[in-house]
Amino acid sequence: MNKRIVCFVSLAFFALISFICNPITAKADLDGITVTPLIENDSDVTNRFQIVGKSSSERTLKISISNFGIRKANLKIVPTNATTSMDGKIVYTDNVKAGQYGLKYAFADMTKSQTVLLRPNKTKDLTFKVKLPEGKINGLLLGGFNIYDASNQIHGNADIPVWITDDNKPVGGIVTLHNLALDVINKKPHIIINLQNKEPGMMKNVIVHMTVKRKSWLDRFNLGPKTMIADLTYPKVAPNSRIPVDFDQNTTPIEAGTYVVKGAARSGKATWTFHKTYHITQDQANDINKRCKGLIYNKTTTYILIVCVLVSLIFLIFWAIWYSGRS
Repeated sequence: MNKRIVCFVSLAFFALISFICNPITAKADLDGITVTPLIENDSDVTNRFQIVGKSSSERTLKISISNFGIRKANLKIVPTNATTSMDGKIVYTDNVKAGQYGLKYAFADMTKSQTVLLRPNKTKDLTFKVKLPEGKINGLLLGGFNIYDASNQIHGNADIPVWITDDNKPVGGIVTLHNLALDVINKKPHIIINLQNKEPGMMKNVIVHMTVKRKSWLDRFNLGPKTMIADLTYPKVAPNSRIPVDFDQNTTPIEAGTYVVKGAARSGKATWTFHKTYHITQDQANDINKRCKGLIYNKTTTYILIVCVLVSLIFLIFWAIWYSGRS
């Protein structure tokens, strides 16, 4: 167990039926919208649902949504699983499917999404039937409802976590290297090294040191690409989720080639190390670069080739003069 972190306490059984007397609104970033999980009175936890249940059982969850804004809101409430953001937060904005990062069951398969049209100064209560899977849920399944405005008139989103466990046994996490990915964020190219927590346990204070280096023949002259370094701390890492390590290229375009990834992650007394090479094709690089703006291309190789050609020409000229003088 030296590589496992005990990250959550035993959950209590909740009959998720009635509305608490003084509800605490879940954190929301929707302007004018408040979202409240309706949890029974004797619960000490008021900002999320907690389910301790056996396989194939069914639970009823209720959510109250109020619109205090000046315009109507066409809200979408989508079940998904928790993921880990680049700044180490638990978020519910991705469409997570079973099988990803070792996830055995997806919360989206246990209940259905809903849409509600909410006019100003109106409140609606929504009911969700959650059918637990037939198989055993090991550790913690961290699901949740992602709530956002489908018409994009109201920006932002809110979330309601749903913690599901079968046996109440605490489980830690293990960090492994998943892959290298490319992305365009705010018209800039990004190299993202995806680590992953493949275990059904939440992790805290995961410290990551990662380096990425593109191999080049210019390395022998100390003119090759610089090593990119990331030192990050993730306050929380969701169960069965990726841990994205972002390398913002800013104005530097993605170049095709072989990339060497090295690094380590630490949480508590447990440490994991990584070392792997990845290949970025020219087509992949071109696809990313053409979607970016303001890129500045490195002309070092071109300049070196020009100098080599000029030196060769000068050598040939002097050789021709020397050779003609001997004739």
